[in-house]
Amino acid sequence: MTLDLRIPGTAPDLACFRPSAVKPGLRLPTVAVLMGPNGSGKTTLLRALVDLGRIVSSPTNPVHLVPFLSNEARWEPTRFSIEGEGDFLAPGETPQRFRYELVIGRQPADDGTEDLFVSYEALVHFPRERRRRLLERRSPGTEIYVSRDLGLRARDDRLKGVERNRSAIATLRLLNVPVVARFAAFLGDSLVSGSNISGNETFTPDTSTVIGWLEAAQDARRWAEAQLQRSDLGIEEMEIADGFAEKYVQFTHSGLDAPVVLGFESRGTRRLVHLLPLIRFALDVTGLAVLDEIDGDLHVDMLGEILSWFRSRESNPRNAQLLVSSHHVGLLDDLEKEEVFIVKKDDSGATRVYGAQDVQGLRRDVRLYSKYRAGVLGGLPKFG
Repeated sequence: MTLDLRIPGTAPDLACFRPSAVKPGLRLPTVAVLMGPNGSGKTTLLRALVDLGRIVSSPTNPVHLVPFLSNEARWEPTRFSIEGEGDFLAPGETPQRFRYELVIGRQPADDGTEDLFVSYEALVHFPRERRRRLLERRSPGTEIYVSRDLGLRARDDRLKGVERNRSAIATLRLLNVPVVARFAAFLGDSLVSGSNISGNETFTPDTSTVIGWLEAAQDARRWAEAQLQRSDLGIEEMEIADGFAEKYVQFTHSGLDAPVVLGFESRGTRRLVHLLPLIRFALDVTGLAVLDEIDGDLHVDMLGEILSWFRSRESNPRNAQLLVSSHHVGLLDDLEKEEVFIVKKDDSGATRVYGAQDVQGLRRDVRLYSKYRAGVLGGLPKFG
């Protein structure tokens, strides 16, 4: 499946669309919302991004992936490819377009399990729109090509440390190759640190982590308090208090004579408190948040508010992106068609994804909600 975020040149110039830093005329959305039935593959798509980030940024762990569960495709390779913009070659300078590809092969092992190995890996960039290899690795045991831009020589001894079941990027990061280390950290921060996906589950930072974040940065604390006050009009103040064994969060409410501790707040308020560090981290640092099932316990208007933080040039001057899955179809009327992506399965059980902008004849001045409910966009659940 392919998730293509590029916006056609015919789309209007809207604040929620931002220009590419490297390619004139190319625009990208700051928000991308995946919608589709339960079991359509929304989490699978997001988890693929997170899995790639973990493989590249975790040098001590061999690759581990669950295969597609069909006899026909059981031993087929798993292919990843991601294209984006980053300044890992020259930090602080104009970002460059890059593409990273990783193919994980699998075959039966002698002990009855499966043997996973890297059958292809490549990192390329595009100076002046010309493709140039930085690293390319083909089948196990073959020589790994490295460019001088990586600070490595051909047949550098560090290349011998790359094992067949580990990413070359992850290994060279461990062996202190600066450019590779910056790229691995870039993908790890963007795809893993800014995500709420762990294996097959979603998570949010625990309360002690949230408290540490609130205490470490006063501007973040003021921002978090302002967002909570907007979501719950009864909240007047947020306070970090010292407990018997550990610190805790409590809130002063209008009309109440005693503060309310976080554990007794509504599920929606608790959920928002634990999401805020991930969102602010993306806005300030990583430039990307990958959040699965963002709508859990949150009102649809609060979801729209979160999306607005990324869509606004004022609150998102760094052009950070938010990639989420949601079942809240009420969001559709607040989104442009270039921000909505439909996920569904074909007859073989494979996941397919396409943008609402790819639906022929879909005008901009119509309500996306009514079009989705009428089946025009596809991706509706079927019962019976």
